[in-house]
Amino acid sequence: EKGRTVRIGMVLDKRFPPDARVENEAGMLIQAGYSVLIVCYPASGHNHSNHKGIKLVEINRPKKWIRNGRALIGSILDVYTKKWASYIHQFIEDNKIDILHVHDLYMALAAIQAAGKSGVPIIVDLHENYPAAIRTYNWANKLPHKILVRPQQWRSLEERIFRQIDGLIVLSEYYKNQLMQRYPFLNESQFVVYPNLPSIKEFEQYPILDDLIDTSGRFTLLYFGAIAERRGIFTVLEALPRLVAKIPEILVLLIGPVDKADQTRFKNYLHNPELQGHIIHYRWKDIRYLPSYITKSDVCLSPIIKNEQHESGVANKIFQYMLFEKPLLVSNCVPQEEIVNKYQCGLSFESQSTGDLIEKTLILYNNRNLRQTIGKNGRTAVLEKYNVEEYSKYYIEQYQIIYNSMRK
Repeated sequence: EKGRTVRIGMVLDKRFPPDARVENEAGMLIQAGYSVLIVCYPASGHNHSNHKGIKLVEINRPKKWIRNGRALIGSILDVYTKKWASYIHQFIEDNKIDILHVHDLYMALAAIQAAGKSGVPIIVDLHENYPAAIRTYNWANKLPHKILVRPQQWRSLEERIFRQIDGLIVLSEYYKNQLMQRYPFLNESQFVVYPNLPSIKEFEQYPILDDLIDTSGRFTLLYFGAIAERRGIFTVLEALPRLVAKIPEILVLLIGPVDKADQTRFKNYLHNPELQGHIIHYRWKDIRYLPSYITKSDVCLSPIIKNEQHESGVANKIFQYMLFEKPLLVSNCVPQEEIVNKYQCGLSFESQSTGDLIEKTLILYNNRNLRQTIGKNGRTAVLEKYNVEEYSKYYIEQYQIIYNSMRK
């Protein structure tokens, strides 16, 4: 149909809203003249048919079915993929979808089955390095899941998926290059690189609240996000007694839920008499308060453990920290270390090395001018490049290249 708006059908096996990455991508595509529809689970049991110009096609399924079904994707008992394939096929037919944009590698199997019947091209949006990530999940490596899910099979499943799709969206240049080395049949024109970027418009509308927390007279290190061993938090907490000896006014401010498997270990640090008064933990704070907590801190942390999964991209917290002019202290996972070095907006330390973490913390503590300079560098980088508004031009150009090659 000549002149008809191109319809992008996003597949998301999560509740929507909220999902900042999905919402930002949909927003960029709508602004560029595409029509975006998402097939997803309804948010908090409420039925919406539209969210900020995105048409929502919602599927109601019990939580238990979702949780158990997702865990068995790719296994011998995979009914989840079959069911989702029929949902997606219906979604394509009912809404005359031109492109399927699938969020997360594990949903691509269902999309391939569904699109096979209709010939609709597929773009897969890799929110993470799933074959590496699933090998680190506690549930996937315990019986009986270990036998059913077989985390080690996901590399060959990934290759099978990549041979049957048209485009890939990845979190970093580094990860794109890794995939092209691993799978020589992939080529540059099939990729869009899209990090998890903040919307400046959104973040700068949140007021800075002075009375949320009092950090005056403290040297405050902030970490925002899930708290777990794999996130490197225990490297920080192991280093803390030695840091307290050198910086008596140090405070570690942690905001985020604690992984079930790590709760006992985390509580031991919280209740350690040596560390009393040096750790504040909030299980959850709304994102609108994040600018206030960043502003009240001196240094912002991303101490994630160096591994394949963590080297697929840069956490969105990195760009949020930078936007509010704070120096970064990050582990040497390649994509985040590259940002820190390229824009001189922080220091990196060797992953899991308490000694190196302490050394770099002391450099930042002893040099206020350095903290201010690298904080400003970070803000400049986000204002000039690493934000949704600036990045959308590149994103749409690359998307168009993939779409045009699909139609040939």
